Amino acid sequence: MSLLVFLLIIFSAFLHALWNFTTKQLSGNLAVIYISLWVASVACFPFLFFLSWSDIHLSSGYPYFLATGLTHAFYFFGLSKAYEYGDISTVYPIARGLGVAGTALLAYLLLREDISVFGSLGIISICLGTIFIGFKLSYQAHHYKGLIMAVFVGLAIVAYSIIDKQAMKQLHPVAYIFSLFFFAAVFLTPYIIVKRRGELSKAWQTHWKSIFVIGIGSMTTYLIILFVFKLANVSYVVAARESAVVIGAFLGFKFLNEKYSFKKASGISLIVLGLILIKVAG
Repeated sequence: MSLLVFLLIIFSAFLHALWNFTTKQLSGNLAVIYISLWVASVACFPFLFFLSWSDIHLSSGYPYFLATGLTHAFYFFGLSKAYEYGDISTVYPIARGLGVAGTALLAYLLLREDISVFGSLGIISICLGTIFIGFKLSYQAHHYKGLIMAVFVGLAIVAYSIIDKQAMKQLHPVAYIFSLFFFAAVFLTPYIIVKRRGELSKAWQTHWKSIFVIGIGSMTTYLIILFVFKLANVSYVVAARESAVVIGAFLGFKFLNEKYSFKKASGISLIVLGLILIKVAG
């Protein structure tokens, strides 16, 4: 993994933590997230005109377009519920940690990616770090709901990470990222119409700044990672992105008054160690 690729991943992680922090500030308001998906789609759409016709209309690409849209619809729905019930310094590490472990396992089993000793140790260290940050012995009822949804989000991360890596072997990242947000919004539309239609106008009027932070931030984050998927091992990329857990936990401690503990500090240290091992492995 080159220094440029590594720095791109870290920058992407910062953006990811920022828009997740914004989402948590609004307690995972699904109406806000839904509008953000359309904002991301509209923002990405003009860039399609710089692509060739074949980049956009590959018949082989449509299964990937639909698959990533569907898995991201589940991802964003789960994320809204997780932040409705749980703290960012708990939900975020669990979801991302499961994403790392599950993606590494499936990439090894399905994509036959080689993982070196340092790379394996780095992934293990990051997974242990996320467990340290996210796990505690006692929870109130609403915290259990947050944990369940965090696990759901982690499984969605595994699914879309594998889909995205395979798609980047033949599809252009800009066309793909537009399809990701567009189809995620389309798949969420029936639920929004039935359950949340009355919230949309208020969400736009009250939280339009947050909508743009979430929409543009998530779009830029995913676009960077899709380009990086063309250049590096998917297991290492997904694991290195978990520096976002450190940033997200810090934002939760600093600005949301979430509880700081030695256990969470230990988890952050393990994640940093894992990042160093992954950089050496690459």
